[in-house]
Amino acid sequence: MDFKEVVKILSLIFLAGAIAFSPSFAVGKLSDGKVIEIRIEDILILVLGLLLIVSFLASGQTKAERPPLFFPILVWLSIGLLTVLANWAFSNLSLSRGFFYFLKEFQFFVFYFYVFWCIKKKDTAKLLVSAWLLFTFVNVLYVFYQMAVGLRHGEYGTSAIGEQGVFPVGAFFLLLFIFLFNVFLYYFLHLNISIIKKTGLGVLTFSPILGVFGSTSRTNFVAMVLALFLTFLLFFLRKANLKAIVVFILAAVFTASMFFFAIEKVPLTARFKTVISVFSLEPLWENYKVSRLENFIKPVFKKYLGSSAHLPFLGLGKGYVSEVHNQYLLNFIEVGLVGSVIFFILIFAIIKKSWQGFSKSGDRFAIGLSAGLLVATLILLFISFATEPFIVVKPSSVYWFFAAITMATLSLNERKVRPQDNFSMDSN
Repeated sequence: MDFKEVVKILSLIFLAGAIAFSPSFAVGKLSDGKVIEIRIEDILILVLGLLLIVSFLASGQTKAERPPLFFPILVWLSIGLLTVLANWAFSNLSLSRGFFYFLKEFQFFVFYFYVFWCIKKKDTAKLLVSAWLLFTFVNVLYVFYQMAVGLRHGEYGTSAIGEQGVFPVGAFFLLLFIFLFNVFLYYFLHLNISIIKKTGLGVLTFSPILGVFGSTSRTNFVAMVLALFLTFLLFFLRKANLKAIVVFILAAVFTASMFFFAIEKVPLTARFKTVISVFSLEPLWENYKVSRLENFIKPVFKKYLGSSAHLPFLGLGKGYVSEVHNQYLLNFIEVGLVGSVIFFILIFAIIKKSWQGFSKSGDRFAIGLSAGLLVATLILLFISFATEPFIVVKPSSVYWFFAAITMATLSLNERKVRPQDNFSMDSN
């Protein structure tokens, strides 16, 4: 391993650590008074991105590997930029809001491209997953500490390190659970290690659920139930045997234990009653109807639909509206029908690629990552009916970081099939 490769690996670990731990810092205000916040990863990715460009130019290379999803990402960013420029020209959008909101979304894809280009070996991808395991362990310990001593550093419940918002905290832990637990099911569970180590890894990869409960986010709780269902549905489809049943039972017991622990340690009875109501569809729908559909989504849709003649086609630009509690409505307002179609094309490309990795790969590690990305994407689509998960900084950064690890691993496997990673799904 040469010096440059070591530097790239360390940069990836530092970037993951910044995403996992960095708080936000106020650096100014937009024209409407909204505070501009930056995090350590914002500065880090700017420096690392510039260094990567300089290194590429200095190497004398004329071509770089095109990552999977390159074209749909490029088109999605292009339509976003076009709507911003057009609405600047029409004076529909303030310069500061258009610039910073587009820049925020652009940064997520910079994470994706940077991580992808820096992963040259599958061992690097595995090392990054191990690093995320460590960072997750520290965050879960922080949640456990808050519960143990009776603190609530979040808006209503417990917080993550550097993040207090109800939805961002819950979504951060939810995505970590989805990605890491799926890697455990398909990769860690089959390693030639002791049962004690496997149990420890299982508990560790499952432990982010405690952070979901601690956040008291109803949206993320519902999404967690769906994530568990999808995760085990895929697991049984891929490998239906006694081991799968045992894992399912243990996961159910562990989930119930953490839930009752959270209820006892985060005594927000009213919020937990609405959380428990997710097990009954009628109260769940009524809660969504009152808190989202009637109070936010319908009024916002009616308000902005008649605000501009070109809204249905091009939209009013990134950052035109701050919060509508629905990702699809937000897309429609910001980038119109054209951009909304492009968004679904990008999502379809992610689902297609992750499904291919899950169903056709012969590499357990790649299967686990692909299953995680598939479930995470479907869950974000589900959450998008109640909020805007694809623009929330902390969970979106985690999502695109793991998307890059997944795509890099699949690309490495496509270039070179490693005999030691081949296996039969009937083995073990």
